[in-house]
Amino acid sequence: MIWPATIACGLTGLAIAHIPGGLLGLLIGSIIDRNLAIKSWAELRVRLSLRNKTTLDAQSVFFMLLGHMAKSTGRVSPEHIQAARFEMQRLQLKDAAQKAAIVAFSQGKDCRLEDLRSSLQVHYSAAERSERLLLAGWRMAFAQGQATAKQKRILQQCADWLNCSTETFARIEAQSRRGNRGVKSAVNELNAALQLLGVSRTASLAQIKKAYRRQVSVSHPDKLIGAGAPPAQVHAATEKTRALHNAYAVIRKHLQG
Repeated sequence: MIWPATIACGLTGLAIAHIPGGLLGLLIGSIIDRNLAIKSWAELRVRLSLRNKTTLDAQSVFFMLLGHMAKSTGRVSPEHIQAARFEMQRLQLKDAAQKAAIVAFSQGKDCRLEDLRSSLQVHYSAAERSERLLLAGWRMAFAQGQATAKQKRILQQCADWLNCSTETFARIEAQSRRGNRGVKSAVNELNAALQLLGVSRTASLAQIKKAYRRQVSVSHPDKLIGAGAPPAQVHAATEKTRALHNAYAVIRKHLQG
């Protein structure tokens, strides 16, 4: 475990008053670390940056909450990242806005929920906006199949801050459960498309396009017809080519939003 304030205060004290100052600095720093519960340098940087901002913008606090939700399970999984990407697609974020959302999601992993409270209340107190936020939160919670008890508590706390009624909160959870099946279906479709083209999830669009063209070139029925292949073989090649076209379309839709 890293204790940023302890180290910083200890070094400062050592520089100012040598060993006695260093010991005093360590004592003061340890008290600060215990009170603030800062466990990493990344968390300290986020806390300091949040302190300098009175209110985060709506998109930043949205994705910081999702990042906080994801990290609350112990680690951010590929399913969590996939869920965040789907939220970016829903919001139709492009270029700079998408990059800003990715940064906010990453910062959310190291922030406290309390740090987001005022910004959430500023931007998401209206009933329609709070429902959209909580729906996204539940989708993140269900990214790995089941929401954890900690994720449920996080969302309940947000609902309380936003004056969301118990009945509305329960309805949003139920709605998210139903919608999560559609997200899983889309993820499964994407994974199947990647597997068919023989590319990984991290492949670039250029790499995917190259793999797609290579496979279409090999499987194209026109080549088989020209070589005098039997109808059954031509039919199989036609179906394979159609499947490759569909797979490429699915992946492009996912990557380009």
